[in-house]
Order: sequence, then structure tokens, then C-alpha cells
Amino acid sequence: MIKTSMYVLGSASLLALGLASAAFAQSSVTTDVGTLDRETAEKVQPRQPYSPPAGRNFPSRPFFGDTHLHTSFSMDAGAFGARLAPRDAYHFAKGEEVMASSGQPAKLARPLDFLVVADHSDAMGFFPQLFAGKPEMLADPTGRRWYNLIQSGRGAEAAIEIIGSFSQGTFPKAILPLPGTPTFRSACRKRLRRRTRRTIPGASPPLSATSGPRTQVATTCTATWSSATTA
Repeated sequence: MIKTSMYVLGSASLLALGLASAAFAQSSVTTDVGTLDRETAEKVQPRQPYSPPAGRNFPSRPFFGDTHLHTSFSMDAGAFGARLAPRDAYHFAKGEEVMASSGQPAKLARPLDFLVVADHSDAMGFFPQLFAGKPEMLADPTGRRWYNLIQSGRGAEAAIEIIGSFSQGTFPKAILPLPGTPTFRSACRKRLRRRTRRTIPGASPPLSATSGPRTQVATTCTATWSSATTA
């Protein structure tokens, strides 16, 4: 019985192969279900190109990232509550868990493929110094007032005052981070310290988390420094 079944199956397979060969050898083939010609068969099952990517007009490996990120080093972001520094931004982009400015843990579902930290050079690093209550900040009456406002939960009021004084040119010179001042120099050093190449896991090919920001940081600090010293 088993031999008979195998014989029947084998005969059916040979018959199917024979019909297929006949279909390609002839212009058409007729069976009990109708006639199949070459043109119809090719429409049903078109031939695949030799090179699968040929004719493809869409990206098959898109990358995702952020091309403009501000941290606490920027005047605007710092004024409105940003507490994380460039170092934290890079860790976050790599898929590591960080503590957000709101005091809540935050982590990406998947690492970014690229990140550009685009902090402003104007007054860069002012807010981290103010938040930390650095002596040079508290030595200035206005700086102490802003610090006390923030510590008492009136950060929004302090932010409005700081932005207003900065835009109107009344910002206390003693605590304004300008090129050559300790605050500005410290911020630049911290930014440039992140120049060490770090690849982001999961990216193929591996992409650098600091290749873009590294260039921008160096350009920002150097260009601002040069314009100030030559003015």
C-alpha cells in the first residue's frame, strides 16, 4: 500500500513537471481547466531582477536621531528648567537611563543613531553655575537674588528676569559668562572633554554620538573666543 502511494505521488510530481516544461517549451498549454500561455504566466509571476535593489527608490535603512538639542548649558533651556548637561544628553542618546529634569527616570525605547548637542555660545554655562550656588555667582547681589528665587520655588520669576536682563543688555557683567571668563572657560572645557569618540550600540554601520557635536563644540568655543579677543 505504501509503495503504491509513493508511486502515485511520484507519477503526479513527474506529470506536474512535464506540464511546466511543456508550458515553457510551447507558446501555450491546454489542460482540463483552460489554456495557459507564456504572457499570462509572466503577468501572474513576474521575473525578479538579477539585482534585488535595482529600481528601489526608497530608503531601506533609515537612521533616527536629534540634530538640535539644548542642555542646561544654554541660556534658554536652563531658564526654563533644563538641568541635564551635555554628558547626560550623550548617555541618554546611547540608550542609558538618566534622571530627567523633572526628577523622573527616563530612557529611550531604542538608542538614537546620531545626536547633535547645539548649545548656545552666549552665556554658555551660566545656569549650572547658578544652580550650584557658586561663590562668584552669590557674590553679586543680582546673582544671589536669582539664586534665592530659584531655591524658594520661584524659578519662573527668576527665569523671566534673567532673560529680560540678558536681552536688554542689563545683565550683571560680573557673572555674565563671556569668552575668557572662568565660567565660560569651564563650560567649554566640559564640552570639549566629550570629544572622545563613542559609538552608539545597535547602529549599523556604527555611528558616533559625538562626531557632529564634537565639531560644533570646538567651532563654537574657538570662534566665539577668537571674535572676543580680536574685537
